[in-house]
Amino acid sequence: PIPVGIDVQVESIDSISEVDMDFTMTLYLRHYWKDERLSFRSNKNKSMTFDGRLLKKIWVPDVFFVHSKRSFIHDTTVENVMLRVYPDGNVLFSLR
Repeated sequence: PIPVGIDVQVESIDSISEVDMDFTMTLYLRHYWKDERLSFRSNKNKSMTFDGRLLKKIWVPDVFFVHSKRSFIHDTTVENVMLRVYPDGNVLFSLR
């Protein structure tokens, strides 16, 4: 097993419906874990940052919200995701 940490930052609560018993909010969801297969040697780079294209090629935890009615990844022209890999194999994955 790989321990996965999760950090949630609520950006805004956009609407609350007492009638439907639901709400809408924007949040940043960050996952962090260590995958030694992604470690690399570097004297100059403290980390490397990638866009969402690399996510299709590596293992990423499957995080979901229990009892959510609907959720989606915010995108404007491209997916709003960021993947940062550190030389020791630590990974930070952030999405909105």
